[in-house]
Amino acid sequence: MSSLDELLKARPTKQVWHQVCLLLAELDEEGLAAVAPRVLAWPAQQRPMPDDWWAQWTAGDVRPHHSLAGVRHLGRLGGAEGEGEVGEDAAEAAETGLDEAYFYHGATAVAAPSDLSWLALGAAAEWHHNGGDIVRWDTVEKDRLTWFLHGANYHDEPHDMQVSPDGRTVVTSVEGHLHAWSAATGDQLWTRPASSGPSGSADRDDENEDADADDFGDEDDFDDEDEGEHDLEDEDDFEEEDDFEDDLEDEVSLGMDDPVRIGFSGDGRRVATGTCVSGRVAVMEADTGRVVLTVPAKEKAFGPVALDTSGRLLAHTSPEGRVVVRQVDSGAVLATTPTRLSQVHALAVSPEGTAVFVVGAVAEDAAPAAQLLSLDPAPTVGELIRPTEFPVTIGRHSVLAGSGTRAVWTDRGPYAFVQTGNGSVLFDSTARTLWADPNQQTVSFTPDGHAVVTVNETIEAWFLAGLAAPEPPAAAIG
Repeated sequence: MSSLDELLKARPTKQVWHQVCLLLAELDEEGLAAVAPRVLAWPAQQRPMPDDWWAQWTAGDVRPHHSLAGVRHLGRLGGAEGEGEVGEDAAEAAETGLDEAYFYHGATAVAAPSDLSWLALGAAAEWHHNGGDIVRWDTVEKDRLTWFLHGANYHDEPHDMQVSPDGRTVVTSVEGHLHAWSAATGDQLWTRPASSGPSGSADRDDENEDADADDFGDEDDFDDEDEGEHDLEDEDDFEEEDDFEDDLEDEVSLGMDDPVRIGFSGDGRRVATGTCVSGRVAVMEADTGRVVLTVPAKEKAFGPVALDTSGRLLAHTSPEGRVVVRQVDSGAVLATTPTRLSQVHALAVSPEGTAVFVVGAVAEDAAPAAQLLSLDPAPTVGELIRPTEFPVTIGRHSVLAGSGTRAVWTDRGPYAFVQTGNGSVLFDSTARTLWADPNQQTVSFTPDGHAVVTVNETIEAWFLAGLAAPEPPAAAIG
C-alpha cells in the first residue's frame, strides 16, 4: 500500500480516496491535525464519507477522522429524477422507498437529526390536486417510510420544518396550523393555529412596511378597524394561551401566503414560531404545544425566530431590519437593535445567549449578507459580513430567500445557508464561502451544526468541518 504522503500527492480518484480513508482511520488526533490541511485541499465532492464511517456516524459513534469527509450521498427523490432513467440511478430511486410518497415536483422542506439516520421531508404540492406529502425517511434502511401527513388531506406545502435537538419531535406548518409529530412513530403530538395572514408576498421589506400595516387592518380577529392594530393593553393579554388560540382558531392561511419560521431551544424543551406576513410570534412547550409567550400584534414581530440553549431568550425580527431580543417567561424586551440589513431571513442565538447571528440581504444590491449582534455587556452591531466568491444577488421579493435561508450556531461559530432562484451558498461568520451551487437547494442544518443536508434531485449531507478549506500560507515577510 502506498504511504499517505504519496496518496495525497496523487490525482484524487475514488480508489485513492478509499486508500486514504483506511490510513486516516489509523491516525491519532495529533496525526490527523498534521495531515488535515492536505486532505481538506481536495474538493469536498471528492471526499465522500465511506460506508464504515457512515455506519459509525449514524450509530452516534462520531470519531475524529470523520471530520475530514466532505459529503455523503444519501439518495434521490422518488419522483424528481424524471422518466426514462436506467441503470444505477433508476435502481437507487426504487430502493429509497421515497417513490411511495409524491415528490414529482421536488421537496420544499427538510429536517435532519444530528445523527443523520433519518430525514423528515416535505414534498411540493400538486396544486390542482393534493398538498405535499410529509414523511420520515430512513437513511440507513432506505425502504422505510414513516408518514406524518398525506397530501390528500390538505392543499398546501411546508416551507420550514425543524427537528428537536434530541431527535424526538418534528414540527412544521401547513394551512396556517402548526403540527408536531413523534419522529419515532409519526403520531401527532399536538396542533395549533399559526397565523391568519393575508395572501401576498412572503417577504417584508422597508418599501412595503406601510402596506403591511394596512394588511393587518383587514384581519377582523386581530385588528380594530379604526385603529389598525390589535387591542392588547397589558402583559397578561399576550401570555394567555386561550386568548391566543381563540383569536386564531377560525382562521386559515396557506403556507405559501404566510410562511411560518420555526426554531427550537438548544435543550429541545421549547419551540418558537413566527409568521412572515401576519406578524404572529409565539413560544410553546415542545412536548405539549402549551403557549408560554405570544408577542402582541401591535409590536410588529414577524418572521425568523431563534431561542438560546435554555429557551430563556427569544430573538425575532421587526420592520426595517431590526432584531428584538426578549425574555420568554416575562415577554420583556431586553434589546431592540437595528442592523444594516434591509431584509432579515434567518437568526441564530449563541448557546450562552450573548450574541445573535443575523442573515439576510442589503438594500443597495440585495446581495446575501450577515451581521453579528453582541448583547453583552451592551447591544452592539458588528461589521457587515458578505460572502466571498458569490456574485448572485437576491431578488427584492424573493420568496425562496425569505423562507429558505437558514442559520446555525455551532461550536465553530455561526454559519448561514442562503437559497435563491439563482443559486445557493453556504458561508461562515468570517465571510468565507464554504460551498456554492448554481441550483436552488432545500436545506437543513443538523441541530448540533455538524452537517447540512441539501435536497434538489439528489439528497446529500455535507459535513461542515470537512468544508473548511485550509487557510492559504502566510505571505513571506521580506
